[in-house]
Amino acid sequence: MSSQLNRRDWLRASGLLTAGFGLSRFTSAEAATPTAPLVSGFTNEFAFADDPFDKMSKLRARLLANENPLGISANAKEALIKATELGNRYAWTEFGQLKTLIATDDMVKPENIMLSPGSSDILMAAADYFSQRSGTILTSAMTYDDLLQRATKFGAKVKALPMTKDYKFDLNAIKASLTPDVKLVYIVNPNNPTGTILPTAELEAFCREVAPKVPVFIDEAYIDFYEPADRPKLGKLVAEGLNVILARTFSKIHGFAGLRLGYAIAQPDILKTLHAYTNAEFAVSITTLMAGIASYKDIDWQNHCRAENAKARNYTTKALTDLGYEVIPSATNFMLFPIRMKTKTFEGQMFAQGIGIQTRDFNGQPYCRVSIGTMDEMAIFVDGFKKVVG
Repeated sequence: MSSQLNRRDWLRASGLLTAGFGLSRFTSAEAATPTAPLVSGFTNEFAFADDPFDKMSKLRARLLANENPLGISANAKEALIKATELGNRYAWTEFGQLKTLIATDDMVKPENIMLSPGSSDILMAAADYFSQRSGTILTSAMTYDDLLQRATKFGAKVKALPMTKDYKFDLNAIKASLTPDVKLVYIVNPNNPTGTILPTAELEAFCREVAPKVPVFIDEAYIDFYEPADRPKLGKLVAEGLNVILARTFSKIHGFAGLRLGYAIAQPDILKTLHAYTNAEFAVSITTLMAGIASYKDIDWQNHCRAENAKARNYTTKALTDLGYEVIPSATNFMLFPIRMKTKTFEGQMFAQGIGIQTRDFNGQPYCRVSIGTMDEMAIFVDGFKKVVG
């Protein structure tokens, strides 16, 4: 199993040098335990270095954390700088501005929204709450398992069902596995690390059938990379009163991985419950908040980032398929594909060329997950990949 970098752990490297950079989040139900072994080329390469951030900055292609290589928009940067004048003040009414914008787009009310420093806080709060009374969390493997790892640490049982042949959540299997002890259904859409997305009509129908029985938590961290016209609009399910929880982040298309801003959309009572497990809005700085409002309004920048991501992703997909590799179709800013050598060997040889990627083993098959960088970075990746695989 491979230990992977999660959304926030690299920011806390100094506190984790003796334990690596967090547990693997792409595990089967059996492996999703707090005692999972920590073995990672990334951990070996960076976490135990004298200056891990210095080594990180020297990567020729930083393609390991699904970051936006284009950065934040000019409008967001301007708002961020201007907001430093308010750095001595707590944010109050400013939260309402962003909630109103989100509520309008998602057809919900502002009281259906809770802001947070990234979506990770929402996932952790849900893990803490739904792990009570030792219930079961139902999901599929392989997926992003920060919430799952946390929940098992506090006594929950995670049941991860196999995915479909096209690497998507098997919604029918999940419905068939509902039992009285299931406290939460957890879905990541688009999924990480596969990059796949569920058909909107199927997901909506699933939520309408399941949410009246058990809460459905949907992590939509990468939803902004999907074309807006085709994007699932699940906020309407919340507006209808269904027990659906949506978690989103500004870390991806908005480029706020280091600024930390996210939000949940859910029923007011569940938000009140989750708020007891997180500082939520109070943990969001006024500077980040004002930059977030500007970025949310900057549709042109989002469209630009989405188009550049698609161009670089298509280029890399073609390069890999031309080499005879099967790439899982991705709707995100990363892609996953099976490789033909041991993960540690492959990862080490790529890092030796200054190319940061992630690897993992699943059901005996080694995989590479590579983030989508700039066109120049993807050309470096392809060139480095060719040298490694011969």
